[in-house]
Amino acid sequence: MDHRLLDRLRDLHGSLGVDITSVTRMVEDDAPRADVLRDLGERLSELGAALLRRSDDVDADVLAKLPEDGWLPEAGVRHRALGVAHNVGERPLRCGRVYLALCGAVCFPFYGRDLSGRTARHERCRRCQDRLFR
Repeated sequence: MDHRLLDRLRDLHGSLGVDITSVTRMVEDDAPRADVLRDLGERLSELGAALLRRSDDVDADVLAKLPEDGWLPEAGVRHRALGVAHNVGERPLRCGRVYLALCGAVCFPFYGRDLSGRTARHERCRRCQDRLFR
């Protein structure tokens, strides 16, 4: 799916300059053409819908690997002390292998789905809690 979307984006990139020139000329000449506008609008709408569907698929894949409650331990080196747990929200922002919490902290899903509830041992970030319950 990603390769098809990438091909469609490249096609749009290749033709967008011509499309913008055509639309600009129509505006400047006060000679609108519905067919040109419709063609561009349909291509943009279809591509946008495909990108949104793919985004939903990626979100579902990400969420399937994280605890349902969204609480993850803070990433980093801890010696003999548990780190703080942060919440990554409903739509976690992934940056490489880590996730950004609501408060901006970097987190890592050390416990995967955390079915045994190990993250519960960690202190909860007050800033994340405040943002969750606004």
